[in-house]
Amino acid sequence: MILLAGSLSNYLLRFARWAFYLHSLNHRLPGLLHLGYYLSGFALTTTPGKAGETIRSLYLKRHGIPYPDSLASFFVERFLDVVVITLFATLIFLSHRDYRLFIVLVLLTLLILLPLLQSRLPLQLCHYLAQRFADTRLAALLTHLANLLQQAHRLLLLRRLYPGLLLGALAWLAQGLAFYYLLQISETSLPLAAALGIYALSLLAGALSFIPGGIGATEGVMALLLLAHGIERDIAFSLPVINRVTTLWFAVAVGLLSNALLAWRGIRPASDTSIKSAASHTTAAVKSD
Repeated sequence: MILLAGSLSNYLLRFARWAFYLHSLNHRLPGLLHLGYYLSGFALTTTPGKAGETIRSLYLKRHGIPYPDSLASFFVERFLDVVVITLFATLIFLSHRDYRLFIVLVLLTLLILLPLLQSRLPLQLCHYLAQRFADTRLAALLTHLANLLQQAHRLLLLRRLYPGLLLGALAWLAQGLAFYYLLQISETSLPLAAALGIYALSLLAGALSFIPGGIGATEGVMALLLLAHGIERDIAFSLPVINRVTTLWFAVAVGLLSNALLAWRGIRPASDTSIKSAASHTTAAVKSD
C-alpha cells in the first residue's frame, strides 16, 4: 500500500501543478471532474513521449478551453519533469568524489537555462530557423514548435516556473521515496541519494530509448544499476518489476478507471477532431502578461 500511496501522491501533486497552469491561463473547472480528466490521460501513458495523455485536451475542449492552452500546459509539464528527474539522477554520483564537480556543473547549467526559457529567445530562434529552411518539413515542424512556445511563454515566467518546478520535485520525490522503501523492505543497504539517483536515471534511460513507456529499457537499466551497487541478483531483477507494476501499470489502471467513470457519467472526449488536428490549431498569438 505504501508503494501505491507514493504513486497516488505523485499523481495528485502533478495534477495540482496542471490545475495551477490552467488557472494561470484563466481556466477553472470543478475539482473532481478536472481530476478525472487529468487521470484519464494515464490510460495512454505508454504511448511514445506520453503523447497519448493529450486526450485531456479533448475533454477540456468541451469546457471551452482552447487546444493551444492545454497543449502548452502539457508541454511545460513534460519539460519540467525532465528537469526534475535529471536533477535526481545526478544524486547517484554523490557517493563518488570524482563526480561531484559534475553535479555542480549540472546544477549551474539548469539555473542558467531555466531563466533563459522564460525569455522569448527560443521562440525567436525557432522563427529564424523556420525562415532559413522555408518550404521544408523542418520549417513546418519549427513553426509548430514556435507556436507552442508562444502559448507556453506565460507558464515559463519565473513566478510560475519555480512553483511548477517545486510541485514537480515533490511529485517525483514521492515516487523516489516509495522506491527507497521497496529497497528497505528487501533488506538492502542502499543510501537514499543512491536510490533516488538509480530510480531517476532508469526513467531517463527509458525515455531516451524511445520505447513506449520505456518498457523493458527502464527495468533493464534499473537492474544493472542495482547490480553495480552490490545488490543480489535475484533482488536486482525482481525489484524493477515490482516498481513498474506499482508505478507505470498502476497509472494505466487508474487512467482506464477514470475513463470508465467519465463514460458512465456520459462524459466523453470531444469527437469533432483528434489530438493531431488539435495540435495543428495552435495559434501564434498570445496576450502578454
